[in-house]
Amino acid sequence: MKPLVTFLLWSALASPAVAQDAALEAPVRRFFEGLSQLNDSLVRSTVTGDFQLLEVGEVWTLDTLLHHMAPMRGRGIRRENNFSFLRTEQQGNSAWASYHNTAVFSTAAGQQQTIRWLESVVLLRINGVWKIRMMHSTRIQDPK
Repeated sequence: MKPLVTFLLWSALASPAVAQDAALEAPVRRFFEGLSQLNDSLVRSTVTGDFQLLEVGEVWTLDTLLHHMAPMRGRGIRRENNFSFLRTEQQGNSAWASYHNTAVFSTAAGQQQTIRWLESVVLLRINGVWKIRMMHSTRIQDPK
């Protein structure tokens, strides 16, 4: 029972800014959960119809991203995402967020690889739902 009481107390005391930040972070988290699950429908549900991804110096559409996801299916690779949001801002039905994204990729054989990015998103609120319109991703090279 204590966890429920703690959650309710925290929820009651949480500032509106914390709730706003969580609402703006949610589509980013769902987007990457869709990538982790290789779930085209989940990824698609988090973005606008004119979504644009600036990735590795290239301009990608949603179709480009989904095409790059396809070869990962059935390979037994697990992806775990971790986010550290730097800043979120909202003006009306538009918003943006910047964050560090760390993904740990694991294979069934126990191999692991960690990749880090500095990313930003532009979000639009459409019919009360925040969607990602544009994402910019810069890979961070680990020091040798």
